Amino acid sequence: MINLLTAPIFDDEDKTMVARHLFIISWTLMAVGWLPLIMAVFIPETAYRWLLVTGYIESAALILFVLNKYGHTRSAKYFLIFTVWAAATGMALTGGGIHSNAMSLYLITVLVAGLVQRGKTGFITAVLCSLTGLFLFYLEYSGALPTNKVSHTPFTEWIASTIYMFIIISFQYLVSRTIREALNQSRQELKERKRIDEALRESEERYKALFDRSLDCVYVHDFAGNFIDANDAALNLLGYKREELPSLNFAALLSDDQMPRALQALQEILDNGFQKNMTGYRMKRKNGDSVYVETIASSILHEGIPYAIQGIARDITGRKQAEAYKEMMEKQNRQLQKSESLGRMAAAIAHHFNNRLGVVIGNLEMAMKELPKGASTHQTLTKAMQSAWTAADMSNLMLTYLGQTHDKREPLDLSYSCRKILPILEAAMPENVILETDFSSPGPVINSNPDYMQQTLTNLHTNAWEAIGKKTGSISLSVKTVSPAEIPTAHRFPIDWQPQDSTYACLEVTDTGSGIEDKDIEKLFDPFFTDKFTGLGMGLPVVFGIVNSHKGVITIDSKPGRGSTFRIFFPLSEEALPQPQTAENDRNVTISSPSPGKMEEGGTVLVIEDEEVLRTMTGTMLESFGFSVLQAKDGVEALEVFGKHQSEIKFVISDLTMPRMNGWETLTALRKLQPDIPVILASGYDKAHVMEGDHPELPQAFLAKPYNLKALRAAISRALEIA
Repeated sequence: MINLLTAPIFDDEDKTMVARHLFIISWTLMAVGWLPLIMAVFIPETAYRWLLVTGYIESAALILFVLNKYGHTRSAKYFLIFTVWAAATGMALTGGGIHSNAMSLYLITVLVAGLVQRGKTGFITAVLCSLTGLFLFYLEYSGALPTNKVSHTPFTEWIASTIYMFIIISFQYLVSRTIREALNQSRQELKERKRIDEALRESEERYKALFDRSLDCVYVHDFAGNFIDANDAALNLLGYKREELPSLNFAALLSDDQMPRALQALQEILDNGFQKNMTGYRMKRKNGDSVYVETIASSILHEGIPYAIQGIARDITGRKQAEAYKEMMEKQNRQLQKSESLGRMAAAIAHHFNNRLGVVIGNLEMAMKELPKGASTHQTLTKAMQSAWTAADMSNLMLTYLGQTHDKREPLDLSYSCRKILPILEAAMPENVILETDFSSPGPVINSNPDYMQQTLTNLHTNAWEAIGKKTGSISLSVKTVSPAEIPTAHRFPIDWQPQDSTYACLEVTDTGSGIEDKDIEKLFDPFFTDKFTGLGMGLPVVFGIVNSHKGVITIDSKPGRGSTFRIFFPLSEEALPQPQTAENDRNVTISSPSPGKMEEGGTVLVIEDEEVLRTMTGTMLESFGFSVLQAKDGVEALEVFGKHQSEIKFVISDLTMPRMNGWETLTALRKLQPDIPVILASGYDKAHVMEGDHPELPQAFLAKPYNLKALRAAISRALEIA
């Protein structure tokens, strides 16, 4: 019972408030329910009626307590309305009809219904009370109600009025409390609204600050791509002013190849409301420059409906440039590694190739020497000899590609050198090709030699007219001077070349041929690479080797179907054009004519060669001259042989490249044992390359591999003459 008489509390605040109101009404009914007992004391003849009223009110109050306590507030409210209506109707039926105090209770019933249920329920209750009153009027008019009336004394009227006043005061308290609570709630709501508005204003200010001050680009555009707003970072990136923003469209800032990506991103936003991953674009600035950005965007909703797109973009141009530079450097490294590998391979091939050719040529010569005159096989051996020398020329081309040829260079006029070669070029050129020239006079002066220039221009010219093929076309040759800024950076070979001088000579060869695919440009200077049915694929590699040895660079500008332009840039010479020369430096002496007298003396020769077949072949050739031959496979073994036969040995022929001790080291060691011993140094590399640098001892003669009997005899004669 104690629990029933305490105000209930529920999780729902609105339900708790209603329950408290019902709790107050229940207590009010419980209090006024005892007043009818006073009526029973003072009016004994009607005591039973007042006792019934007390029981009715107290029972109703107790039921209201129980319903309210267990959360049945809706049922409790309807029960309260019904209780008051039933009390009013019962009083009217027993108390003399509608002119009794029952009508006052009907008014209270309507008040209760409007208070606890409001609105529709109050209206229905008013209609119900009105119809009940009409029914009572009918009963009273028809005489169906009892005629005896209960007499009311002033005291009973006071009691009834007191009950009404308590009820009215109770409901007035409830009404005033409800109004106060509503006012307090309104004040709280107003305060909360002000707080929300302030928070919203602060949020908008923070958003605006982030929007305006963000280093990233923030933008808003509609679904058609028309810009609605953008921050200063976006405008500065694209180069536009704010007043130009309404006329800008997102799609107009993209190139055609970027549109599919943009449409895909838009579809993702329409489907999901946002992008899951960032999208990269290449966009156009107002001045036409390209800029790379990464964006991520989402839709903006208004009343649940998307109406615009808001995105954030970040300038990644620097990152793209770094990636491009990294890719370029990786490409350069691959190219350099490939060039280095090709260089090692080509050098090894040239060295071993020359040694093998020496054996072939020597044996052919010895066989031809032994043949009787008029022998039928003489012509066959001659053709074999010619092929062997052609192969030797190919080996020399490999050395040129490697930049390992060091012929004498002198200042020469590039225009003059090219002009002198024109008759050779025109003679080799097909009739369907027109040759145009533009050679400045005087031309730029470079350090080179005419043979290099003839090889360079001939190979470029041949490559040009072969690219034209059988169709009518033209080749343009020109010579000029350029600044480093005018040297293209794309398709530049060697790829790691950087300008060091302020001015360069430029030899340009342009053709109207078929052009070159990008994937093939990097391979053009690889030995034996060719996309033609003719040629050996060594023309452009030789040009590359010559240019590289001059510390120059080659650039290529070509597109399939649009022809090609090869530009070669040489450093200018700081020397004046030379006067005709009549003598050579000792280090570049030519081999003199044989000396028959000294060759006839005979003697012993020490041959030092790591290739056994070539060592044996050289020995056979020397024996044909009347010499005795001692052989050694390297410098270490040669010193041992020389120590044993020093007094017998007339001169030494030594290879340059050998294991354990090379030719220069062997020469120095031999001169320590015998300072005046004549030495011939043999190598597959050219003489200038071998002789460059400082050496403590020099040979009397140089013998280029492969060599024949005539070259060997000439080298021996030269060595013995100087000795």
